[in-house]
Amino acid sequence: MSKQKMIFWSVICFCMGGVFLPFSAEAQEYSPGIKLKGLTISPFVNVEWSHDSNITFSRNEPEDEIYRINPGVDLKYIGNEWGMVANVWYAYSWYHEYDLKDYHRWGERLSFYRESGKWKIVFGQGYVESDQNDSMLLTDGDGIWRNRRNLDASVVLSYEVSERLTASLNAMFSDMWYDNALGKYQALYGWSQWRIGGELSHKLTEQSSFVLSGSYQEYYTGENLFGKSSYNQNNLPFDNVSRGYSLMGGLASRFTERIRYRALAGGSMYDYAGDTSYAPSYALDATWRMSSKWATTVAGAGYFQPSETSYYQQKTVYTLSGGVTYRPIRQMTLTLDGVYRAEDNQTVDSYSAYGGASYMRDQYTARFRVSYQLQKYISVYGSGEYTYQNCDYTGRYQDEWERYRLTIGLSLRY
Repeated sequence: MSKQKMIFWSVICFCMGGVFLPFSAEAQEYSPGIKLKGLTISPFVNVEWSHDSNITFSRNEPEDEIYRINPGVDLKYIGNEWGMVANVWYAYSWYHEYDLKDYHRWGERLSFYRESGKWKIVFGQGYVESDQNDSMLLTDGDGIWRNRRNLDASVVLSYEVSERLTASLNAMFSDMWYDNALGKYQALYGWSQWRIGGELSHKLTEQSSFVLSGSYQEYYTGENLFGKSSYNQNNLPFDNVSRGYSLMGGLASRFTERIRYRALAGGSMYDYAGDTSYAPSYALDATWRMSSKWATTVAGAGYFQPSETSYYQQKTVYTLSGGVTYRPIRQMTLTLDGVYRAEDNQTVDSYSAYGGASYMRDQYTARFRVSYQLQKYISVYGSGEYTYQNCDYTGRYQDEWERYRLTIGLSLRY
């Protein structure tokens, strides 16, 4: 056994032995965190083992055992007409056989809101960085995973015009950067996006409102926030700017206790390199708390975005997910859900002479998770996940694969 894995299992044994002893077998209240004048601090650490049947997401289907440790801290502050929630975390994963895939990952997320009379502002920001070196130059490497960074930020400003009408403005920025090196990694093209939009919400009844939403966004492929260029392997003409427009309308709930929903549908237009495409767009998010034990959720979206693998292609994405949560007893939670994702990859007419092909890619995922609160600071969990992906273009046969992943873990939270 390697030194890294010995350290991992030593951490598990220490945590389990050192934390289980002080507690009796009787159920206790869950940990409330550390409270300091409105601020709640909740540190945690998760340790887990997984078996992954397809660690490269390909037809080759190499399998491996993965060990992971994930410390972090959650922060929450509730003030007078304002509040803040923050999270900082770090994760390290070891692979039993394919140790070249070992990686560091860390991130943070912050959300803030402020209310004043009829005004309300909500700000959100997040950052994730991964450090991995799965080079094609390494034995068993496939060059798909490499160092990457993702930054996003958003702000929403809303104003209650009248008892029935609310107006809001929103803005968003995101940036994805991939470490690229010719011959070492397969080509991935990072991109930046900014978006501005507005929304009107008109109260129809005490429980529902009509919502009209519109937005404009621009995408930049190539040079991005971190000053890196996605390389153009063939040194071909490259238009790195694309633009999108969206208009949707629908219904949303207003302060219902058990049912919350937001269902919008409409159309989108996408312009890249002089080629304009149209597609339906939608945004769905609904939760129904049927009882204290049962709850269901549904979510989905349809939108355009640039391709991460081909500079001459655009991608239309459609997603739909649904799940159910069941709590038979206070300490146990069971969750079952499914996710469908479709990608319509289209070659832009301006670049059709340089090759490439249009194709559809469909992905189906089923997941199950059970967690049990053993004691005040301790919970255990297990999960299973199965994913199948197919592609209707035989030239991309590696895009057809299936994968399952089994996980068991221990979570310690103060």
